[in-house]
Amino acid sequence: MSWNFDLSAAPKGKPIQREVKRKGEVVLVDDFQHQKIIAAGRCGVVTVSRWLPEEGRWEMFTKEHPPIAWQPWPEHPEAGAAA
Repeated sequence: MSWNFDLSAAPKGKPIQREVKRKGEVVLVDDFQHQKIIAAGRCGVVTVSRWLPEEGRWEMFTKEHPPIAWQPWPEHPEAGAAA
């Protein structure tokens, strides 16, 4: 994998609705399905991160100092393999 310096291309996840049981009833609630990335910071740190939509920033970073590059979070080598 190589580093991508275009942060606007990083996957941020998506809003979803999920069913939860409340007071014996199944109701739909709004939620956010995060998507992990590997993020590189200005100070040499490399960490896992995800977009925090309510704060408008990447986890482990501030709005003022976002990641400088990212890579997709890898899938398990057997992901999607038939059992």
